[in-house]
Amino acid sequence: MTPDNPQLYNRKTRNIESEDAYKSGGLKILYRTPFGKLLTRTVLVRRGISKLYGRYMKSAKSTGKITEFINHYNIDVSEIKRPIESFTSFNDFFIRELKAHARPIDTTPSHLISPADSRLFVFDLAGHPKLPVKGYWYHIEELVKDPEIADMFRDGWCFIYRLAPNDYHRYAYLDNGHQDKVIRINGILHSVNPIALRETPGVMARNYRELTLLHTEHFGPVAHIEVGALFVGKIVNRTYGPATFKRGEEKGWFEFGGSTVIQLFRKDAIRPDQDILDHTARGIETLVRLGEKTGTAQ
Repeated sequence: MTPDNPQLYNRKTRNIESEDAYKSGGLKILYRTPFGKLLTRTVLVRRGISKLYGRYMKSAKSTGKITEFINHYNIDVSEIKRPIESFTSFNDFFIRELKAHARPIDTTPSHLISPADSRLFVFDLAGHPKLPVKGYWYHIEELVKDPEIADMFRDGWCFIYRLAPNDYHRYAYLDNGHQDKVIRINGILHSVNPIALRETPGVMARNYRELTLLHTEHFGPVAHIEVGALFVGKIVNRTYGPATFKRGEEKGWFEFGGSTVIQLFRKDAIRPDQDILDHTARGIETLVRLGEKTGTAQ
């Protein structure tokens, strides 16, 4: 079961921390009251509503939320590439770019790296037709909507990178290689906040998502999936057609809200870091940053 404020493992301090869910009171109303549940079933999860909210977050009227957000999350403004006063909307700030070297990329070829700042779970799919976490999805086929891709990774590894609203919301490629055309998988837009994951089974297989099959130099084929969420009206990938890429190169970004990146690997291609596996087994996500080592090529 997923608590409202999940436990997180901080690899730097080696301490267990509790996540502070930003303004979670509203989500409790949406997902735990009869009226709220009715709204999430019939109105709010429709992409049009998220788009309307997204328009507000792109308007000049939303700039007043920037300082509140920075103060609430203690955002390190020294990392940000532009002056705070230069942002023209909250969303402009939300998809902010960071200064060069703010997220150093582990360049060791055999090291698997995180594509984003996030909270990470890693699951061994072998022998498990369903993932053992309520709130994600039931079958891999439901997630990828492609029987060939599902068969490719059925007994492999699943990395779930959950981005909280305060995280850096740009994501990157994990290795050198080339990609197939991006596949858009239509769906609704539930929140991926722990409250929503607990109250709404199957969120990850129901939300709108974009899937890219990556052919990497060191980790073989990788299914890279961006999952949209409530009030994330848009997933923005830099390219939607076949293309080459380099380790650490920006793949795209999420607009306002919390989101998720899921990566699927073949079993014999990689070995996840043991500390991440150990904490996943305890139901604890591991805090990772873009470019940080999360595993090793086999």
